[in-house]
Amino acid sequence: MLIDTVCAAAFYCPACGKVQLQDIRLFGGGSDHSLHCENCGHELAHYDLQPKGIVLYMPCSVCGGTTEQHFSWRQLRHTRFLKLYCQNDHFELGYLGKWQAIAEFLDFNAAEYDALHPEEGEQQLARQQLLLAAMNRLHDLVAAGGLSCACGSHALSGGILGDSILLECQSCGSSCSLPMASAADLRQLTPNCLRHVAWQPGTLLDVPGK
Repeated sequence: MLIDTVCAAAFYCPACGKVQLQDIRLFGGGSDHSLHCENCGHELAHYDLQPKGIVLYMPCSVCGGTTEQHFSWRQLRHTRFLKLYCQNDHFELGYLGKWQAIAEFLDFNAAEYDALHPEEGEQQLARQQLLLAAMNRLHDLVAAGGLSCACGSHALSGGILGDSILLECQSCGSSCSLPMASAADLRQLTPNCLRHVAWQPGTLLDVPGK
């Protein structure tokens, strides 16, 4: 059997909010390949096939620029799941890896969001993308040591409430609220900005999902 795919990629469409999981194909019409939203036709990304791998070009709706990333064939064969970020503002653009791994991640995130917001429906997909991107980024920052409580602890729990991300320190009980109503708020989720977050000592929050 001849396999004409090397991996899969998923991108959120900035035009309609739908998430698209598609194959990265080895063959089919020249060296330049575009990935389009199957719902509205908007271009999500494109890639060039080269002898040693692919070059992936991903437009960012937040900064207006395009992120270029190079992947060797060896990298692609051994990548199970990888988050793709804008090189300018670190906005989460999508995912690359094995189809099943990406599908499982998307299903988990969708189920988590639906459990917290059962009444909102599909019209909130753009807001869902923003909130899930924020939660993913905070998780990565905690794992990398880039986010901690004022007491110095990295043992944090978090959840979504309205248009905010709520964080609570498991060591001292302090808490903080991070507004997340726009892409500008997402850009503030950097180690430098988070050093100035106002933690409220002794305030225990009922964080959804705990």
